[in-house]
Amino acid sequence: MKIHDRIFQGLALLALGLAFIQTATGQGTNWANTGSLNTARAGHTATLLANGLVLVVGGGNGGYLTNAEVYNPASGTWTVTGSLNTGRSAHTATLLTNGQVLVVGGRYRRQKRRAV
Repeated sequence: MKIHDRIFQGLALLALGLAFIQTATGQGTNWANTGSLNTARAGHTATLLANGLVLVVGGGNGGYLTNAEVYNPASGTWTVTGSLNTGRSAHTATLLTNGQVLVVGGRYRRQKRRAV
């Protein structure tokens, strides 16, 4: 299994703003703490990008989150990046062949329309 696959498996355990990286050694598999998310979340997605970074999108933390963060496994750091138009949780995120990530579905709160 490639290291990127192991990183993705470890990041699938993200919750409460903590991340763990799985590494393979001759002695078996080990887990180690790494940098914390800027925003704790549950029900989010983690997508391994072609450049080895990991994009974490949405989720919930007392409400549906619109923000996204990028994890750099080389430095163990998180960087806040763009936002969704609508916060959502339990959605899907698919890496497209052009490198963009398509976020679809899930649970979200509809915006109320204002009468004009």
